[in-house]
Amino acid sequence: MQNTPASTADTTPGPAEEPADIAETFTTGGWAFTPDVAAVFPEHVRASVPFYDAIQDLVAEASDWLLPDDGHLVDLGASTGTTAHRIATRHPARHLRVTLYDRERAMLDRAAETLAGVSTLHVDYRQADIRPPMSHDPADLTLALFTLQFLPLPDRVQVLRNARQAASPTGALIVAEKVRPPDSRWAEIAADASHDWKASHGITDTAIRAKARALRGVLQPYPEVALVQAVHDAGWCCPEVLFRWHSWLVLGAFASSTGL
Repeated sequence: MQNTPASTADTTPGPAEEPADIAETFTTGGWAFTPDVAAVFPEHVRASVPFYDAIQDLVAEASDWLLPDDGHLVDLGASTGTTAHRIATRHPARHLRVTLYDRERAMLDRAAETLAGVSTLHVDYRQADIRPPMSHDPADLTLALFTLQFLPLPDRVQVLRNARQAASPTGALIVAEKVRPPDSRWAEIAADASHDWKASHGITDTAIRAKARALRGVLQPYPEVALVQAVHDAGWCCPEVLFRWHSWLVLGAFASSTGL
């Protein structure tokens, strides 16, 4: 019998395959808002947070009432400046003052690019942790959109208290967070519904699992009642749920019950 020659196929490893989603580059519990995340953040957050654009539209619409001409918008955890841009686009005739806080310089650099062509905004970019006391001018509208959920509950109360002290008498607050349904049955439905929503918007199961692992111990969702109590404890009043889809919540409040 003739011997079969050994295979001469090239077994040299090829280049490593690029991850399909930025979340796949992080280890368990390692999620961070790195420059690489900032580079893809607008696309990533739209695919990761259900009804993200609808929430942005809701906030921009609320600014009709909450941000007068020469009003002051403060965004705690502004990321790439999407919200300020959405509000400015909605009110091209209003001249607004904007203070954008974010710990990551890469995020603020992206925000500066986003807002570069908006002549009606006077923007103050602040690379800072939002937990110490704030020194900006009194705010007509303070935003914390998907920001506080990365802080322990006592720190959230402190941030909200600092924001209340820096708000104008007629000031308003809008907070968006992922919350934890207290009943395990609703929690199961919420988790699966969110998974299905992300999958329907192009996120692979692998990427969804990778993001969940990366956020372990980093994202700290609390029940809705804890958020409402934190708002009260910080000195805001009249909290109202403006949007709710399973675990995703938008809450509004005012600096005082009378605006005085």
